[in-house]
Amino acid sequence: MRTFIIFSGVFVLVLFTGYNIWAEMDRVKEKTTVSPFYKEGLSYTEFGTDSGKGNVIGIQPYLTPDNYATASNFKNILRVYFEALKKENKLTAQSVVVLPEYIGTWLVAANEKENIYHQPTMDAAMTNIVISNLFKFFVNYYRAPAQDKMKYALFSMKAKQMAAIYENTFSQLAKEFNCVIVAGSIALPDAFINKRGELEINNQNKIYNTSVVFSAKGKIIPPLVKKIFPVDDEQGFSACGKTDQAPVFSTRAGKMGLLICADSWFPGAYKNIAGKADFIVIPSLGGADSIWNAPWDGCNGFKAPADVDTTLYKKITKGDAWIKYSMGRRAPQSSIHYGMNVFFTGRLWDLKPEGRVLVLNNDSLTVLSPAVKQGRVVNLYLP
Repeated sequence: MRTFIIFSGVFVLVLFTGYNIWAEMDRVKEKTTVSPFYKEGLSYTEFGTDSGKGNVIGIQPYLTPDNYATASNFKNILRVYFEALKKENKLTAQSVVVLPEYIGTWLVAANEKENIYHQPTMDAAMTNIVISNLFKFFVNYYRAPAQDKMKYALFSMKAKQMAAIYENTFSQLAKEFNCVIVAGSIALPDAFINKRGELEINNQNKIYNTSVVFSAKGKIIPPLVKKIFPVDDEQGFSACGKTDQAPVFSTRAGKMGLLICADSWFPGAYKNIAGKADFIVIPSLGGADSIWNAPWDGCNGFKAPADVDTTLYKKITKGDAWIKYSMGRRAPQSSIHYGMNVFFTGRLWDLKPEGRVLVLNNDSLTVLSPAVKQGRVVNLYLP
């Protein structure tokens, strides 16, 4: 029996050591990739005239898995857009830059094995990330408070690294280019701002889809904004933010309201910014353009607000519903007459969001078609 126990112990030790050696093999190193920006060019659209009072700039980078391989890849792809704006004198100390929802979430793939970035599907890529981090995954799976423990454990086990890359990237860009940045959003376990003004996480709590605003000095401006109305696909692993959030920020361009994606559909999300914001920004994810043009099957995740005409289900497109019931309707009702809703675009394995941009200019809503396979910048001058 003693010999068997010793043999078993040695076997487990060898297996454990061998796995750890394998898990660390072929992980990507810092490198620079060529962005599709250079290959396809940059789409630029402008609204209004420069009054000297500031502008809202939507940056819609075309992102691929390689852009998330390392911290330098992520920062370099974004810097391209900021440099282009600076060169054209569109980026000033009175500029507010907004990026898409979940732009920081795919940092879950940072510093993984090279083959992960070339998988055919997102499920395959995420499965390979789990296999390469089994022990961390199981620890986080065991303490997962959410229904979808797989997704929770995946994001939770990489959360500290994700938060660090996300904060460092946008803090440096905001400081370097002297502008306010609304850094899209990132899925993190109950993130908060610590006493040093830094982004910190609580791995014992639920995940929230969180947006962070950085000042022109590179500092986080409180509060963190957490999505209040997550859609069905999010509810398995992320929690609902509180409706008592007061997401109004002072910028050199004026008072800015901030909501995340589907929150822009619900009057309850506007109650603490109504009459208090000069403009609103909304990071969104979205999907392929075919989804935008598909029949609308109703509000996703929550009961429709009272003023939504449910008889229109299946009779109008999802895009029509966005136009009818989101920022273009809700913001003017809240005495906010300018705003921008920036959707994600790129090719993340088999996820191919073809982001549109919605611009609210003096209560007039314009919907820009997808910027297919190229980056885009949309500039709204404020009066």
